[in-house]
Amino acid sequence: MIPKNLNMGCGFNKLNNYWNVDCESRCKPDEVLDFEQTPWHYDDNHFEKIQADNILEHLGSTPKIFTNIMKEMYRVSKHGAVWSVIVPHHRCDHFWNDYTHVRVLTPHTFKMFDQKSNFESISKKYSDSTFGLYHDIDLEITEVKYNIVEYWRNQLNEGLIGHKQLDINSGTLSNVIESISITLKVHKPGRYIKWFLKTYNGD
Repeated sequence: MIPKNLNMGCGFNKLNNYWNVDCESRCKPDEVLDFEQTPWHYDDNHFEKIQADNILEHLGSTPKIFTNIMKEMYRVSKHGAVWSVIVPHHRCDHFWNDYTHVRVLTPHTFKMFDQKSNFESISKKYSDSTFGLYHDIDLEITEVKYNIVEYWRNQLNEGLIGHKQLDINSGTLSNVIESISITLKVHKPGRYIKWFLKTYNGD
């Protein structure tokens, strides 16, 4: 029986009580699977947790493929499921050093799949993409943590810079933030899909 927790792209970091999946057999995962080949064989609403630790930036060489992966992650997740996503920061050398990284991902990327945010963007006539409504996905970001490069963390701890300067540096300099940890909650059904269908279908 497949556990209720999915560890995507586990590599050699397999987790207890998770279904550890990777495209490479050499790391001996519980299952070898190419996540870009959709649909996946998992049942709807199966997983309560999805761990995606430094894997999503490797997937989906085209926007269509990446969208299909997001749709599958959502489909196999239960209502209230929690996704723990870690991605490299786009201004860090760790992102650029790995030639298999195919896309930048930020918290705002995932916010585009938040139907509440989508609704607000439409109401205020913003130009943000409303992928949550387009693809019937509703994700809520519940926590974002920026993982600071050791040099700058030491500078902060030693009082050589303050939090304000660190914020300025992280937005303007390379190699300040190493990675971003993003926690998301799955909403099913989508919070605003009924409003969307009524408004645009004229029901």
